[in-house]
Amino acid sequence: MNVLIATYLVSSSPSGVVTSYQTLANDLTEAGMGVQIVDSSHTPVIWRKGLGLLKRIVQPLGGAFRAIYEEFAYFTGIYLSTRKFRHSNFDLIHAQDARSGVAAWLALDRQVPVILSCHFNDDPVTELVLRFSLKSWATARLTSWYKYLLSNIKNYVFSSEYAYTKSKHHLPATINKLILYNAVNLKATASQLTRLPSDQFRISNVGYIDERKNQKLLLQIGHELCKRGISNFTIWLIGDGPKRTEYEQLAASLGLSKQVHFYGQYPAPWQLVAQSDLYVHTSLNDNCPYSIIEALAVKTPVLALPVGGIPEMLPDAFGLLRGTDVGTLTDEVIYYFNSENRAQLTEEQSIFGNQRFNHRVNLKKLFAFYEQTTGKPASSIIHSSHAMG
Repeated sequence: MNVLIATYLVSSSPSGVVTSYQTLANDLTEAGMGVQIVDSSHTPVIWRKGLGLLKRIVQPLGGAFRAIYEEFAYFTGIYLSTRKFRHSNFDLIHAQDARSGVAAWLALDRQVPVILSCHFNDDPVTELVLRFSLKSWATARLTSWYKYLLSNIKNYVFSSEYAYTKSKHHLPATINKLILYNAVNLKATASQLTRLPSDQFRISNVGYIDERKNQKLLLQIGHELCKRGISNFTIWLIGDGPKRTEYEQLAASLGLSKQVHFYGQYPAPWQLVAQSDLYVHTSLNDNCPYSIIEALAVKTPVLALPVGGIPEMLPDAFGLLRGTDVGTLTDEVIYYFNSENRAQLTEEQSIFGNQRFNHRVNLKKLFAFYEQTTGKPASSIIHSSHAMG
């Protein structure tokens, strides 16, 4: 089987979506499938230069025009990038966003079925409205645009029930859907998983450093710990983003310069998480973040705010933060400074994680969905050795 993975995000983008489709590509290749990734970096040079000029014109016109430009640029870029493969023998398009999926489908003359992995936290329109601060007229136009895009896609993979519930009002009346939680297949060594001894309690957090990921809360908790006379801890913030400089300044102003370490974008964040005592996820909204799954995979206990799809990721009473202010949240973190409490949390989360995020089991479910979508028998999907045409 030959699969085209379509996405607007290039491989260097700091996003869990990139982790997802790179993992998918590796899994499909290991299963003997032909894989071709098309992203926005493949946009033809002449068209890319034209888009660059258009971007400079649009930039001062406000959020609505920037949003429309982005949709146009990514859609046309993926379309033109895929056209050169129109004589290849693809069996399936596995899209990582709606515009890339429909653009690739049109470029392949509407002959290849599309499966869409739904990575959005709420729904794609809402995310654009929030990102660009759009007014009602722009929201209405983008809603119509996404209704069109999604009307041409019948097969959906959601990484949580939450994601499906929040987006189903935009979807066609009849769809084929699969709820398939993200999973990881870490090539870990014993030394990477063994926690090195330290006199510091190590708290880690992975994510793009911005308002939604809310690392500011972890700094506030660190400040509260110090106010209570607890200073034998370190906070590792792994990732980069627009709020990094501001949060570095905040850490300094709170007297946390010795406790907080900003690692920036790290090639394998789980290696650091494996060396920490506790992973604390502070995001204000997330669907099914890889950072939590990676923490579970390396048996680092997890605490997380109960937002988005995260309540589906952790067992009841084991890991979901219940506090509503910095003081009560700090109480919950302090409880897990105790090694016995962490051990119990790790055990419960490991049992739950092995059932929900089992990479091999989830891959079999995905292949069965491929079979249902393409009409090809599972044996030819799993054992096919066809190369790309």
